[in-house]
Amino acid sequence: MGEEVRRLLRIREGLEDRIRRLEEELEDLHRALAEVDRLIAHLGFRRAEKAAGAATSVKGKSGVLLGTLRYDEGEIVFEPRGDVEFPASSPPFRAFLLRRLEEMRGRDEDLASRGRLPLEEVLSYDVETDGDRIVRLVVRNYRDERRLREIRSSIRWAFDRMYERMTTGG
Repeated sequence: MGEEVRRLLRIREGLEDRIRRLEEELEDLHRALAEVDRLIAHLGFRRAEKAAGAATSVKGKSGVLLGTLRYDEGEIVFEPRGDVEFPASSPPFRAFLLRRLEEMRGRDEDLASRGRLPLEEVLSYDVETDGDRIVRLVVRNYRDERRLREIRSSIRWAFDRMYERMTTGG
């Protein structure tokens, strides 16, 4: 019986050693995976920066130029065309565009309060005006392509509606 116990103890020791080696290998794999994820995120942003380097024209349904939009990995800047006075008090701007941005900020603040988003990554925006005339809209921390498209589309819709109202009186 003593020989069998010694044999089982050796088997147990071998199993413990194998478990330790596998746990170390698993830790190494987790570190490697984290590094690959970091590189993917870094390289993904680089590609987006190259594509985002130039300003793009924002045009209405009729093809009229509404302004220019520039963006990089963390910021969107929209500047309406200078020869048209787009009013900051206009309903398409206040009730639609700014409300959409507030909803996005609210969702981000909720994520941040639950620890799922760093506070410094919460969406924020500034509206620069000259009197009631919109000079520039700056949106920071839009975070992803889906949101960029949503914000760009919302800007286009709001400014197109404002332009239509100014030119048709409706």
